[in-house]
Amino acid sequence: MNDGGLAVVRMKPLGAGGGGGERSSASGAPSGVTFSAPKAEVTVDGRLFSYPSHVIAPEMDQQALYDAFMPVNMQAFVDGVNVNVIAYGQTGSGKTHTVFGPPGILARAAAGELGDGVDQDYGLFPRGVLGAVDTVGKLRQEGIAAVLTASAVELSIMGNEDMLARSETAVRRAANDGAGTSQWSSAALGVALDKASDPPRLCGMTELPLDSPADVRLLCGALATRNTAGTLMNNTSSRSHCFAFLTLRVLKDEAGVARVRTSRFQFVDLAGSERLKDAHGASVSWKEGGEALNGMLTNYSLTMLSACVRGLVEAKRKRAKFSFRAFLSDLVDLLQESMTGDAATACFVCLSQAPTNLVHSKFALDFGEVFAQLSAPRPRATKPVPLALLAKQTNATLGEARRALQGSKSGGRCRPAWLSSEQRWRLKADPDWG
Repeated sequence: MNDGGLAVVRMKPLGAGGGGGERSSASGAPSGVTFSAPKAEVTVDGRLFSYPSHVIAPEMDQQALYDAFMPVNMQAFVDGVNVNVIAYGQTGSGKTHTVFGPPGILARAAAGELGDGVDQDYGLFPRGVLGAVDTVGKLRQEGIAAVLTASAVELSIMGNEDMLARSETAVRRAANDGAGTSQWSSAALGVALDKASDPPRLCGMTELPLDSPADVRLLCGALATRNTAGTLMNNTSSRSHCFAFLTLRVLKDEAGVARVRTSRFQFVDLAGSERLKDAHGASVSWKEGGEALNGMLTNYSLTMLSACVRGLVEAKRKRAKFSFRAFLSDLVDLLQESMTGDAATACFVCLSQAPTNLVHSKFALDFGEVFAQLSAPRPRATKPVPLALLAKQTNATLGEARRALQGSKSGGRCRPAWLSSEQRWRLKADPDWG
């Protein structure tokens, strides 16, 4: 089974969750969805989809799912290859469950309730984090210098937000005024897309070194702050695209020159696709703002992603040129390597079996069908960069940060990576420090 997971359909248990459209499964009427895991086929409202490389039955638990698809991707990551794991589907279809686990599990992990090992309900990301931490520990025991860091970013109506910085702000305010919640400025927590890099990447978010169980708990706490809201389709609908990153840097000696090989692993829990009237009622207009507007803009980014995939497939068929520049969406840029085949990729199309969700289920399967027609992944290890060059670039970045913080209001957007919270605060108070 372990082909990496390209174009996999995961069936949500009928009626699981109980919210939104899942309530329609309680009527006892036929759901309109049938599937065969052995044949890798799904039929929705009489339409057959036979493209999936695998169809995952509801009986497959989280550990089995990880064992079936993740080892080859984790090994690629350790070997220096960029990897993307993507969960796509309608609101309430099980995307967040697949990537992170059931509602509330990350907050429980952050509080230490689940211990430091693998909990049975953990999704692909927390299992991957613990596996990567263990692997890096073994590399260090072999005398290999390796650093593993994590970042977490939301792409939403508020802009790209650093979830670790948000978590830090909440903790600090709680300590100061006793409040358990906080308000934050999107300007202060903004994360920008660097389109000049190849591939395009996000810059400005916190990189948290993962050296201990406490670091993993801090990461879980940041991810637990993700923006969610109840809609008519799902009691705990994710209102943003969530990117959880692992970055691995390994120091190697090549012909007497110290070089650093960097690979990154993106776990992508996409916000659910939804029709406005289904999620918020027929009387709600996007002009009223709030979650309705949020849902509309989320749908726009998903539409751009779908249009990009379709355009790329068509260009490949016609042997024509194709440019990503026409698609104005950070989501498209961040997943570009998966569409070109340059990153190892696992795409899980999550599917609800509830009768009232048939239309959305067909839309999700349509996307998967086109995605499966992209070029087969041919990922290659990233090219190591001389350590001296990285040191020069880092010093230049620190200099820019000091100058920015010394000037007008920066909102904290220029804080240097790799510094602790205390060091960043000291630098802001005294630009000449360090």
